[in-house]
Amino acid sequence: MKTNILLISEQLPYFRAIVRRSLPSRYMHLAEDLAQDAIVKAIEKIDKYDPSKGNFKSWLYRVTQNLCFDTIRSMNKMEMVPISANVIQESFSNLSKDVNYDGLKKIRRAMKFLSDRDRMLITYRFMFNLSGREMAQLTGIPENQINIYFQRAKNRLIELCKEAA
Repeated sequence: MKTNILLISEQLPYFRAIVRRSLPSRYMHLAEDLAQDAIVKAIEKIDKYDPSKGNFKSWLYRVTQNLCFDTIRSMNKMEMVPISANVIQESFSNLSKDVNYDGLKKIRRAMKFLSDRDRMLITYRFMFNLSGREMAQLTGIPENQINIYFQRAKNRLIELCKEAA
């Protein structure tokens, strides 16, 4: 356990990267504090880590991201999943080379109508480029269900974007 605590304390750059990806730009002033809070939270909850459920880095990622999402929810000022036009443009450029700024605005508006789970799955796949297995490890949902939920979320997002046209 002592080695895990040392490993956690040496991961500050990893925590910072997760926090920066998980926070909206208007909350970036909280990034450093949240990264340090995530380290403390991980150390406090180290006894809850179960190696049979996934690797240690995935567990750290989940602890950090949950802390960010909890902070955003507690502020009650914006949606759970942070999205900026630049990130969407980079993420969705693989899907379509013809996406323009108006298209990005439609996607961003449509994302607001998705459930929290659907937004999270779309974000994990397109922004963080996670596989079904990685998403299953982070969410605790079985991989086969993750893939089904993701397909439904993607289809719903496409449908919402078409309605906005």
